[in-house]
Amino acid sequence: MALLEVRDLRVGYGAIPVLQGIDFDVEEGKTTVLLGLNGAGKTTTVATIAGLLKPTAGSITFDGNRIDGKDTAMLVEVGLTLVPEGRRVFPALTVEQNLRLGTWTKRKRKAEIAATQERVFEYFPILAERRLQLAGTLSGGQQQMLAIGRGLMSLPRLMLIDEASLGLSPALAKTVFQIVDRINEDGTTVIIVEQNVGVLRHADAALVMEKGEIVYQGSGDELRRGDELRTTYLGGSA
Repeated sequence: MALLEVRDLRVGYGAIPVLQGIDFDVEEGKTTVLLGLNGAGKTTTVATIAGLLKPTAGSITFDGNRIDGKDTAMLVEVGLTLVPEGRRVFPALTVEQNLRLGTWTKRKRKAEIAATQERVFEYFPILAERRLQLAGTLSGGQQQMLAIGRGLMSLPRLMLIDEASLGLSPALAKTVFQIVDRINEDGTTVIIVEQNVGVLRHADAALVMEKGEIVYQGSGDELRRGDELRTTYLGGSA
């Protein structure tokens, strides 16, 4: 069953069109990877789903309800969370304080929040060790872990993760992708935006974007094994 349905979505910046009427579904309980080169429209897509941008046309349906144009805070409250590109932690706050900020819309659900924080520390033991350390003193990889952890603290049903591997070493990127696997296995539906085709090993479904259009929809495994398609749209090998 589709948890998220996007139909004929069109988005632009002023008079400049970016998304050219895209359509796709995200199945509940699955990990969907959105791939494409710089400027393809990937970040615009997830930012629009998360309520940061308003579409000029089309619809976004989450759990059977139209959400296009809705306020971002309301979307977080109903279970949709964006982990933005560039980590964007609060550098002058501790790891634990950053995590607590992720709970704002669900702050009354104290037992679930406590259990989720323990789960975050299980996923990322280094964050548990450094829970009282200022986020700005963490390494880039640790800040990425913290950004993902903060997103989980909002108790999402659907998590959008934008460029999780950006700036990370191949080994650390692989670790982050493995954690995304665990997050999905523990019941959170995931859309992960990437240029790194190594993520396909962790994808149930794959979408490829080019110039504001979806040019491929299929399984992650099919795309990973499809040399011609991968070379044409992504370059390199998975």
